[in-house]
Amino acid sequence: MKKLLTVLLLFAAAAAVFAKDVKIDLKNAVIVVKTGSQKGIAEDLKTHLELIGGGKVAIVPASKIPAGKYVFHVGTAPKGTKETFKPEEGRYVITDKAAYFFGDPRRNQGISHAVYTFLDEALGVRWPSPDHITVVKRNPVTVSKTEGKFIPVLNIRGIRGQGIWNRRMRMGTHNPPQYGHAFTKWWEKYGKTHPEYFALNNGRRIPTSLGNRSGDIAQAMADKRLGRIIALCVSNEKVWDKIIADWKAAGMPEYVNICENDAPDQLSCHCENCMKLDVLTPEQQKDWTHALADRYVYFANEVLKRAKKYRKDAKVSMYAYNASQDAPKREKLADEVVIGVVPTNFTLGSLENYVSSWKKMGLKHFFYRPNRHYYFAMMCLPAGFEKHFYKVMKFMIDQGGIGFDYDSRKTLNPSVQLSDYILAKTMQNPSASFEESFKHYLDAYGAAGSNVGKYFEYWRTQVWEKRIVKNLDKITTLGAFYNYSRGLIKDIAPYYNTEDFVKAGKYLDAAMKTPGLTDDQKALVKRLVDFNEHGRLFVKAILAKNDNASLELLKFRQKNGLKVLHGTEQYYGDAAGVKRVMDLAEFTPPFIKTDLFWKFKLDPKDVGEKEAWYKEGRKYTKWKDVMATNRNWEAPYAHYKAISKEIRALTKNYDGIAWYATSVRIPADWFGKRSIYLYFGAVDESCTVYINGEKAHYRPYINPSDWATPFTVDITKFVKGNARTPQYITVRVEDKSGAGGIWKQVFLVSKEKK
Repeated sequence: MKKLLTVLLLFAAAAAVFAKDVKIDLKNAVIVVKTGSQKGIAEDLKTHLELIGGGKVAIVPASKIPAGKYVFHVGTAPKGTKETFKPEEGRYVITDKAAYFFGDPRRNQGISHAVYTFLDEALGVRWPSPDHITVVKRNPVTVSKTEGKFIPVLNIRGIRGQGIWNRRMRMGTHNPPQYGHAFTKWWEKYGKTHPEYFALNNGRRIPTSLGNRSGDIAQAMADKRLGRIIALCVSNEKVWDKIIADWKAAGMPEYVNICENDAPDQLSCHCENCMKLDVLTPEQQKDWTHALADRYVYFANEVLKRAKKYRKDAKVSMYAYNASQDAPKREKLADEVVIGVVPTNFTLGSLENYVSSWKKMGLKHFFYRPNRHYYFAMMCLPAGFEKHFYKVMKFMIDQGGIGFDYDSRKTLNPSVQLSDYILAKTMQNPSASFEESFKHYLDAYGAAGSNVGKYFEYWRTQVWEKRIVKNLDKITTLGAFYNYSRGLIKDIAPYYNTEDFVKAGKYLDAAMKTPGLTDDQKALVKRLVDFNEHGRLFVKAILAKNDNASLELLKFRQKNGLKVLHGTEQYYGDAAGVKRVMDLAEFTPPFIKTDLFWKFKLDPKDVGEKEAWYKEGRKYTKWKDVMATNRNWEAPYAHYKAISKEIRALTKNYDGIAWYATSVRIPADWFGKRSIYLYFGAVDESCTVYINGEKAHYRPYINPSDWATPFTVDITKFVKGNARTPQYITVRVEDKSGAGGIWKQVFLVSKEKK
């Protein structure tokens, strides 16, 4: 019997080895969809088959299949198939006559997974980014792997903002906890009738913000954005009861979602009962940052107790986010509380401590929902962090994480796309090694994949691992609130230099010369070449702080159809100067930024003009105070030590007249050859500009947008002396309401005389 079994096993192995390949003529194929809800899947299958085969593939009704056609059945299993499936399970079967894609029908996820598993493992399709599909064009196609299946292990698999790419990479969910900010509509519904549901701040239970805590009540209450992020009074039993009532009305699903709104830590409830639940160090009592988990765990446990009265297997889901990020010190989690962990620090050591501290307080079930977009909000650069985030994911899986929901952004950065790709492959198969997923990605580049891999390895090994990893805490601290991208841009010199791009670019030069690349593969490599050159120009502009370097970067973006200005560039200080050279495009470089801090003098009685303060020349240097010219005088940045506490107090709510004064020197080669101007980024509201004691310009506040509109003043005829002569600038600003002052910096600029 043992000998017969051996023979049978050998026969089965031989049958597998000599399994018949299936040859499909894609120009003689059609697609049949079982239900209308599967039409989108069929359309995308059609797109891929046409890219591969070079012809048209029609989608036809099952009742009108033309004779002799090869049929791709979407949503239908072969006859005799036992149709019981695990959650999200997808299968495909390929025969000589037809292909079948079937699986778990819930939300069609199984059918979708079947199609993309087939395209990936049987036809070699790759999706290296949300906007790229790479295929090997041929017809007919020969399919060697004629059966396949996909059964996901993780309950939650997703990277936000990636559209159809998520579906192609088999992202999805099964049996997930219900989560997401749960109370965003509460203020709209209950703000007027039940203000007691909401956080108490400054003696009021209304929507507010950190920068507007003593602002106008009516305006705050009407601000829908603030209403969506207002925190709750989580010690209030009426809140608990209302949550349970809403949950019961919704049919008592397994999970009660109590994920708090996206409120800043400091705007959690300040009522006595909520504060009694906190366990804070003296340092934490100053700003409450990440330190209020005790009150929120108490809240979760109380809601769970009430839910269990109606459903014994009820569970509660909450976020460890913002105020509740760090583990509680006293309150322990009930077993049925599931946490969406949202840490802001992504160093491995920090995450190990983070998860360990939560587990000590009872954490058993969690999913990982990081705000990872902080790592590349303005990253125009090769990042090199793909293996780091792979290790983070593997750690979270090893710790028992049931899934991943990355808060991210769609980006054209190939380096970030590589990281997302490897994370997606690891979510598909948590046992996959980094090297396996990296190779899978490089398949998209065909024979050029080897050199492309060396390009990415350069940034990972020479920049990320050698320079950045050991300084992650320093970088994120500089960026504030663990904003890695902002911190890196503020101090980029220790980590990136233009020579890096030259060295790494040699691998791309070799990749471009690879023979036999398809058009798709050439386009992908060319995209990397452009990306590398853009990164070089970006770093050059930051380091050089030179108008010509900024213009070179801007022109590259314009020439290559890239976004000329990223929204976060100004938020991060316009480090590469692109906004500056765009604003000053009509002038001839260089563009000279005047001092950030100008001498400053309040004129509450409006005597400055009568007393001719503008004629004081160098006497203005004796004015006691200074004020920044990149922010309104009511709220100069707190870290500007040059601005005295006394003048901050006087200008905090000041409406009236104030004077600014400084001096500049004109470059020698401008005299006689250029018209000379002052460019004011913005002044709120009206202003009069004096040069060397003479009135050069009056800019009244007429149009509603004048307070934010740039303007220029021709000062050519007011300039005196030579390049060594200081030119004195005095500006009288009148502000009648709201913010006031010179709040966007002033430049000395010029134009070549014709």
